[in-house]
Amino acid sequence: MVIKNIYCVEHDMSDVKIRALGALGDGVASHTTGSVFVPFTLAGETVLIEGTPPHMDLVEVQTSSADRVDPFCPHFGTCGGCSVQHFAQTPYLEWKRNIVRDAFLQVGIDIEIEPTIAAETASRRRLTFSAQRVDGTLVVGFNQARSHDLVNITTCPIALLEIENCLPELRSVLPSLLRGNETITAMVSACDNGLDLAMIMEEAPNETMMASFVRAFARCSFLRASINGDVVVEKEKPLVSFDDAVVEIPSGGFLQAVISAEQAIAELVTTHLKKSKHVVDLFCGSGTFALRLAKRSRVHAVEMEQAALDALVSADIPAGTKSATIERRDLHQLPLMNSELKAYDGICLDPPRAGAEDQVKEIAKTNARKVAYVSCNPTTLARDAAILVKAGFKLEKVVPIDQFIYSHHVEVVTLFSKAPAKGTRSIFAQR
Repeated sequence: MVIKNIYCVEHDMSDVKIRALGALGDGVASHTTGSVFVPFTLAGETVLIEGTPPHMDLVEVQTSSADRVDPFCPHFGTCGGCSVQHFAQTPYLEWKRNIVRDAFLQVGIDIEIEPTIAAETASRRRLTFSAQRVDGTLVVGFNQARSHDLVNITTCPIALLEIENCLPELRSVLPSLLRGNETITAMVSACDNGLDLAMIMEEAPNETMMASFVRAFARCSFLRASINGDVVVEKEKPLVSFDDAVVEIPSGGFLQAVISAEQAIAELVTTHLKKSKHVVDLFCGSGTFALRLAKRSRVHAVEMEQAALDALVSADIPAGTKSATIERRDLHQLPLMNSELKAYDGICLDPPRAGAEDQVKEIAKTNARKVAYVSCNPTTLARDAAILVKAGFKLEKVVPIDQFIYSHHVEVVTLFSKAPAKGTRSIFAQR
């Protein structure tokens, strides 16, 4: 097997044996210069490499691992979107489980990690493409691995079929908005009733460009298009279901990457909090969990993005949903304090990748009976989990969910509980 990276710089070649697969998906090997990282390799393989340490280029796999399989995407090896399509499913899922385990061991938490919940191939409902003219030719795709150059994508088998099939339409609408070497990012989301297109441009388009774009957009199947957060054309409002509730998702608004993964996460969260009478949902977005939790509990939903809260308020919800309140608040700058959190016996949070250290420090002061913490970053999650454990919360379960398939990213659900505080204390002081 030979993989030659097009960005490879010629250097002396050397043979190495891969001793482990690192947390970012590169093989780790010992080299005369120290440890080096080699993409597209697996533990136990002997490979020929070249390049500049510590990040080397794979020239040839000389002895293959029994866990190696043929990648299913023709762009694998050049496109930087996937790093481990060459890894067989069972050991691949165990590798992701070990990424989570190692993150928790780093902060002193030794707990059995649940098996990774798998997602199907062709399941991603949101992808962000980049578009640029290169030597006069339109390129639409993703960055090459370790490069800012674009790979022109003709297929993306990890995506839902409707997203993969929209590539020709993207190529028909984006040229009218491109100036010179400018790059446009185009987020495509598969909603219940069609595709939403959210674009980011360095500079807003002029009237001529917009007129050309609108004409091209009319011939496409997209429901809505926005530029830099502002809706510029809409045929129909994009709708997303969170169980029985239906939300008009805001342009570029947060969505879990895979529907089946969202359902698995929500099932863990709602089951854990099902006996909570009053729940606060922190970093609630457009209601992924709040709308589900409101079937059983009173919910207070807190979020910084006004568009997400507007979508939550205007959601079409089923009869019997409990009362809910909302609050716009930057929880990084102004976390809910212990005194405010005392009203809730259940807490749910799903913060960005940076985690929620300051907010968790306030949660740690409470006697909340149940906490469900969802994260896409095992490192910051483990850091925050250690705060809760040291404060007396019991970490009951850690569940990895593979919704970022064939990348090193992994979603994790952690479930905590705390025994109720005693209502009485002894009148006698110990000496």
